[in-house]
Amino acid sequence: MYPKISVLEQELMARLKEHTGGNARAMSATIITLSSKAHAEEVDRWTESLMGRRPARLLHLRGYAPDGLHSWSSARCALDRQERGICFEDVYIETPDDSAYQGRIWSALVLRELPALLVWTLGPEALNSCEYDCAERVDLTIINGSWDLKHYKRGLAVYRDAVASALQSNKALVDLSWEQLLPLRYAFSRLFDAPHTQDIDLLRTINIQVSDPWTLHLLKGWIQDRTKGKSIQIDGRLEPSYQDGTGQISCTFADGTLSAIEVHTSRQAELRYRDGKSLQISLPDASIGAILERIVDSPVADPLYKRAL
Repeated sequence: MYPKISVLEQELMARLKEHTGGNARAMSATIITLSSKAHAEEVDRWTESLMGRRPARLLHLRGYAPDGLHSWSSARCALDRQERGICFEDVYIETPDDSAYQGRIWSALVLRELPALLVWTLGPEALNSCEYDCAERVDLTIINGSWDLKHYKRGLAVYRDAVASALQSNKALVDLSWEQLLPLRYAFSRLFDAPHTQDIDLLRTINIQVSDPWTLHLLKGWIQDRTKGKSIQIDGRLEPSYQDGTGQISCTFADGTLSAIEVHTSRQAELRYRDGKSLQISLPDASIGAILERIVDSPVADPLYKRAL
């Protein structure tokens, strides 16, 4: 027996009336968060970071729940600068098996006139199967490659090939790990702003230090794509002290001079140029909340991601 969607809708409307002060802003998207019960709280924290930024309907689909079949709804609201409610409509569906993932169970709750975004945590292979029929029901699928790889048992190369296969199948895909690299990519590009533009012709080696293997793989791929046709050696190592979106990239040039960037926090970087000058710069916001806000406003995939793979 599956949840009665009509009952959940009625509960949502009642709770919204209870929790909303003033006029509630209309919904911006439906976000479907799909995970096992064991990982549900961790994965839900990603979408929680959207609170106060955009109103959304959140469908929390939790498989393999030890307590069996449960479904319930809730509503939460924050106030924006105009004192209007920015609300989350929450629907929770838990099943003892993988039934919660079935599109026929949750698709009736999707607000079809708005973007539908799927947060996918079952690995990229399942996206290419017909088992759950999920990706075909949404406008964009969101993965988190660094998180996935921690729970993936077959290694980076196989994972990379599975993601590439999903992209080749015309899946509209966004990787939170790639989006969180925006500060590092932005800071590295600033090393070659004028009057240092021609320095790239003298570049010989690049060394990258970041916290996890998927981030390192994506950065290497991005730099190789951006420096295509140039003979540059790119090395890297993992440094656990760096957090998400932080790291260090150093460059060695043909004359032995060095330049480097270091991102200690996701909002500020230190640049050291090969002429000895240094510069502190502010970085674009790459928190998960800011990333999701941009995705809700413009649910399109970044073509550079596929080339970085």
